[in-house]
Amino acid sequence: MKLVLAIVSDEDGPKVMNELNRNGIGVTKLGSTGGFLRVGNTTLLLGLEEEKVEQAIEIIKKKSKSRKQIVNSSV
Repeated sequence: MKLVLAIVSDEDGPKVMNELNRNGIGVTKLGSTGGFLRVGNTTLLLGLEEEKVEQAIEIIKKKSKSRKQIVNSSV
């Protein structure tokens, strides 16, 4: 048994969870907030048999987007 911990954007959380569930992978959702940008995140916990780990990671990658955000800093 393996534990996969994934932190995804709040926008991507429902898409990722739905796809995992469609593929027979159970998931536990925890709400969280990022420390750097102070944006909402979804922390997903997956308890999986070793054979399903790669499948779960591929689903997370496929259903999550990379984002860029400009942060103003005063120096």
